[in-house]
Amino acid sequence: MGSLRIAHRLEGLPPYVPGRRPEGGETRRQARLASNEVPWPPQAAIVDAMKAALEDAHRYPDMQYTELRDAVAAHVGQSSDRIAVANGSTALLRDIVGVLVEAESEVIFAEPSFPYYRTAAIANSAMPITVPLLSHAHDLDAMHGAITPRTRVIIVCNPNNPTGTAYTNAELKEFLARVPENIAVILDEAYVEFATEVNGLELMDEHPNVIVVRTLSKAHGLAGLRIGYAVGDSEVMSYVSRLGVPFRIDSVAVAGALAALQPEQVAESERRVASIVEERALLTAALRSRGWNVVESAANFVFLPLGESTVSVAKACEANGVLVRPIGGGIRVTVGSPEDTVQLLDALPVFANGPR
Repeated sequence: MGSLRIAHRLEGLPPYVPGRRPEGGETRRQARLASNEVPWPPQAAIVDAMKAALEDAHRYPDMQYTELRDAVAAHVGQSSDRIAVANGSTALLRDIVGVLVEAESEVIFAEPSFPYYRTAAIANSAMPITVPLLSHAHDLDAMHGAITPRTRVIIVCNPNNPTGTAYTNAELKEFLARVPENIAVILDEAYVEFATEVNGLELMDEHPNVIVVRTLSKAHGLAGLRIGYAVGDSEVMSYVSRLGVPFRIDSVAVAGALAALQPEQVAESERRVASIVEERALLTAALRSRGWNVVESAANFVFLPLGESTVSVAKACEANGVLVRPIGGGIRVTVGSPEDTVQLLDALPVFANGPR
């Protein structure tokens, strides 16, 4: 590398590890259950809108994303000045932290949870402070206990990735009441549509320090478009937009997102979510009947805590054409189609009544 030096704060920073993708040349059916994608392609109206947008691909999009922010605002019942958008909720998490921290500020989050929280802190010269999960859920008491005068941000992944556990609004209210108002609480609600009694937007009036981050990748089935949005204090959102890379969402993705937020497409997404929730219950029951320990999930995936058996079980699944995600001391399995469920169950019997 010659004389160039990596910033000291980045030394040893782990790369983000995505879920496994199918290998080239594989001829049999593969169940892609490693990345929490939905099993259906985008709705036809969304695809048509993106095709039409290609005609203007020689033009830059509106850098303020006024139309998209207005559409998101209408979707969530908030004013557009409280909305920021970006190419995925991950980018928003990084920039929200960047707006709020100084060098050596502290960012508290649970572990295991979404791995990028650590990167968001370190990239902004903040100190990541991790709090272990308790019974696969955020230990809110311990997270409150980790607050110091240097704490600027607390991130709560709700439902949590990778374990699927979730806190209701009533439970979060007790936690928020104890957090100083000058500390931001980011509620990462990437999977909120698959949960019940979870809606951070309803907590914002009473707790102005709450920022909600969501995505169109999961419930709306647009993971490949990379569209995320945040809702929070208007001044903070203004700075988040300023900090972001100019023209960070391409115009084709914007067109797809606008179509996805139309009532007819939202209704279809809600129907798809309902079918995933139903399949989640069937999958959970089937796994438990075969002796597997499954954490109760409020997301579009289930988590099997396996400890030392994690890697061997993940490899056994892959050998049988099922891609799952080994993470956090277990395997995270996306809830897919009924065919995916059958294929997964067929891949697991050798371990039945074993790992618990």
